[in-house]
Amino acid sequence: MLFLKYKQSHYMILEILISTMNREDLAFLNKIFGNNNFKDYQILIINQTTPKKLLKSDFKNIRVINSFDLGLTKSRNLAIVNAIGDICLIADDDVEYVLDFDKIIISSFSALKHASAIRFRIGTFTGKDYKNYPLKSKRLINKKDIIDASSIEIAFKRNEIINKISFNTFFGLGSYFTCGEEYLFLKEMINKKLQVYYQNDTIVKHSFERSTDNIAGDDFVKAQAALYYHDYKNLSYLLLIKFIFFLLRKSMISYSQILDKYNKGLSGITIYKKLERENPLD
Repeated sequence: MLFLKYKQSHYMILEILISTMNREDLAFLNKIFGNNNFKDYQILIINQTTPKKLLKSDFKNIRVINSFDLGLTKSRNLAIVNAIGDICLIADDDVEYVLDFDKIIISSFSALKHASAIRFRIGTFTGKDYKNYPLKSKRLINKKDIIDASSIEIAFKRNEIINKISFNTFFGLGSYFTCGEEYLFLKEMINKKLQVYYQNDTIVKHSFERSTDNIAGDDFVKAQAALYYHDYKNLSYLLLIKFIFFLLRKSMISYSQILDKYNKGLSGITIYKKLERENPLD
């Protein structure tokens, strides 16, 4: 195993956990680490693929697991279980890390000694703000602090997460609900009294477009309703009504769409209740 080019006093090793699909070579890493050198980092790649399209690595610092399962959160969980780094960074295959991002992450954990996880900032290739981030670093203590979390912002201490925290596989791309998994991941940490922080530093760039931009879309409405039920059970029906009228007030839907969107939300709650009965996660 290659050691990182940058170490702090406790020799913390950063490992980047990359989720990807149908890869047969490592060329995609050149874009991700265009400002750095991928040979300097411990990397674990989860490649969801088929037996005829396998990814291999000839680099000592890059491990590959070819998985024949589908779903982004299943990929994330497989990476967590097989991670070996002291600090793990969640990654996708369409990002680009800023110069010396590892120094930012490791120094942040060194300064925040009790932090189990830290959210960082995402930048964009155009310079436009990716989302409305807090202006100051802070400890995250409630649901409002994490409601808009993205996976690629999150780094965590492996020993404090493994066998304790995992991604809810009902949520995330390729699953029943297309979003919400990051919120649930961090919420579980906070519920289990782990300390989660926000650090006001950019570590990665991504295109401005996000899968959650269309909050009036059917998939988002279904996922939001399912999250309401996950958190609030029967109160979720009232929260769904409130959300629908929020969309109306913001001119994201028309009056003629109210019933249809509400029914989409109801279907999300129904699906989640069925999943919860058949596959209890607790």
